[in-house]
Amino acid sequence: MFTPEKMAKIHILFSQADVHRVAEAVVRQGSLQLVDAGHQDSWARNLVPGNSGEEPENIRRRREQVEGLLADLNIATRFDGVQPLEEDMNRAFQNLDAAEKSIQEAVGRVETLNRERERLDELESRVDRSLPGGVPLLAGERVYLTVEIGVIAEADLKRLKIKLQNILHILTPIDRLSTQTRIIVVGLRRDAPAIRQALMESGFQPTQADEGQPVPSSGLIRQLKKERDVLEKQQREMERRLKTLAGEHGGFLLSLLLRLRRETLAYRILKYFRKTERTYLLAGWIPWPERNRVIGEIRKAAQNRCIVEVVPADGLPAVRKGEMDVPVRLRNPGFLRPFELLTRAYGMPSYRTIDPTAFLAVSFLIMFGVMFGDAGHGLFLLLTGFLMSRRARKETFRQAGALLVYAGVSSVVFGVLFGSFFGIESLFPALWLKPMDSIGRLFTTAVYFGAGMIFLSIFINIINGLRNRDFWGMLFDKAGLLSAVLYWTCLVVGSRVLTGKTGSGGQSLWITGLMTGSLVLLFLREPILQLIHGKRKLFPDGVGTTLMGGLVETLEILLGFLANTVSFIRVAAFGLAHAGLFIAIFALSDSVSRDGGGVASWVVLIFGNLIIIGLEGLVVSIQAVRLEFYEFFGRFFQTAAGSYTPLESDLRS
Repeated sequence: MFTPEKMAKIHILFSQADVHRVAEAVVRQGSLQLVDAGHQDSWARNLVPGNSGEEPENIRRRREQVEGLLADLNIATRFDGVQPLEEDMNRAFQNLDAAEKSIQEAVGRVETLNRERERLDELESRVDRSLPGGVPLLAGERVYLTVEIGVIAEADLKRLKIKLQNILHILTPIDRLSTQTRIIVVGLRRDAPAIRQALMESGFQPTQADEGQPVPSSGLIRQLKKERDVLEKQQREMERRLKTLAGEHGGFLLSLLLRLRRETLAYRILKYFRKTERTYLLAGWIPWPERNRVIGEIRKAAQNRCIVEVVPADGLPAVRKGEMDVPVRLRNPGFLRPFELLTRAYGMPSYRTIDPTAFLAVSFLIMFGVMFGDAGHGLFLLLTGFLMSRRARKETFRQAGALLVYAGVSSVVFGVLFGSFFGIESLFPALWLKPMDSIGRLFTTAVYFGAGMIFLSIFINIINGLRNRDFWGMLFDKAGLLSAVLYWTCLVVGSRVLTGKTGSGGQSLWITGLMTGSLVLLFLREPILQLIHGKRKLFPDGVGTTLMGGLVETLEILLGFLANTVSFIRVAAFGLAHAGLFIAIFALSDSVSRDGGGVASWVVLIFGNLIIIGLEGLVVSIQAVRLEFYEFFGRFFQTAAGSYTPLESDLRS
């Protein structure tokens, strides 16, 4: 929990005849993070790189086919709970082609209906503007439209509809005259030549103005709306059809896509292999607890014709010297994983250092609770976070929801300690203090908390130095042992000055000696390290320059401690601001109540609380994260070159 997952470097040498079976096994188990041995191991640099790792054309084409069908069905490519297809691929491709036929038919029909809907919408808008309802309609051109009225033989009507199918129009039969039908055709003015050409080729005979009564435009508008209703019904039917197809084929398509991606990945990873004339070499990183399972799979694929070497990362000289980066996987229990979002936002901790997620979780919740201490607001955050963690689709959002739940619980706890429920402080007594009545105590607590955080950061930095065998750095670092002694003595002296208390002569002498000794050693840090490392020149840049640099660095340490400690005062300040905002909201509510009545007062209370929850909740979160990152992480955090990314994550991304 306090350190990253133990990792191992694995090398496997196997026969060229087994390369594809081994590649498939590596992809199937999914736990390896492959590396090119020639880039990390000097003894493998002369080996020939493996194949190019290009995806075969037939697999690429089938993969794109499946991805296209999933997009047509509006199915997200998420593989939670999905297993790769196990059936014969030839049979699977036959089923895929059959599914594609039915899906494409439905999609084509949907696209046709959508185009017709767009054309109908445009025509309807033109008709509404150009032909008010009830106005007699005669043939001719308008500002936006062209109108043709006439007769056509029943046998030619179907041919006319075919010729007009690619032109934005509406064709409405008016009445029947023997074997002919009187029709009206309305289209956009820009399409008038094409419409007349189609009419002429279909045997359409225009009706002169004195040969028939004018057609009321209201009938045309009703016809437009009728066609629109029919079209919308067809669209709804096709939407249901697509949902049915998604239910029928979605699982099959996702399983097949996962299988195809696995086969693609089995080819792509070949570029990480190195080879001789008859053998192949693969290398990678794997979590220590998973090594036996992975090795067993690969031995089975190679029919035990392989040589396996597994070395713990700490056992590699290059890792101990800092010359080789180890991918990092955090190993926190489930209840701490939401806080990994904050740790990852700063960076992944280096492999041989402490993972601060557990410390971050406790300190973040304490700071958030003090700055946002209200039981009512905490319950609101808790409920919001619970809904978010349950309903969010992405894992990141679910973890963020869980983080919000923790923040809500912390706010409730400190709300009880402060005796506040939606700003009302008369419902129950405060179990600790009321911020506005105990300002000095709250600020003192914030300073002591900040000092504790700084000491904790120094302690973690010292542990990191021990783990990396950097003993002199652990002693002389700006967050090292000497700095811790200096900070502690400064705190003791400062607290005695502020409180007016003085210790015994022996205690004062002891503290003064520790402070002076740590100051002198930090001041002379550079020449002391030169002497320890056996360098002849104790002052390589000159005595004056070295001493001036030591003075500046010592002052920087002192001022840094002062600034970092004072920075935690903002925890108390925002706690007071939270209580002060309640006072302002209640004052405004009382003022509105006298002028506008009880309803207005409740509106002010509700919206005021929502503003506090939203705006101050965001500000408080930012301040807590800032203190974690700059005042805590900044003293010890060493960022890893990269996180552990197994093949499984590439497969399902």
